[in-house]
Amino acid sequence: METELNPVDAARRAGLWVVGTFWGKHDDTKVLALATRDDSDPLPYGWACTCGIAQRFPVEEDAFRSAWYHVHPPRWRALARRNPLLRRLVQPTARLRHPSTA
Repeated sequence: METELNPVDAARRAGLWVVGTFWGKHDDTKVLALATRDDSDPLPYGWACTCGIAQRFPVEEDAFRSAWYHVHPPRWRALARRNPLLRRLVQPTARLRHPSTA
């Protein structure tokens, strides 16, 4: 029986450099945002979350900051998701991957 790879080993086998892991929660679901580096991409640094959202950046610091806030959203954002009156005040989290530039 084949054992399932954890996300870090899967990324390494895909040829990516793993530069950080960020553990957090979306409501009550545990998630992992894996920050990676891909030298063949015009935007080399990025992160992908187990919830399906991913983003790419030109510098490592932007990827780290974005991944941290994705898995640890500000408290007011969590409250706004539960309260319909506050939802209109919150900007949605980016859900699209940045397009690759030629």
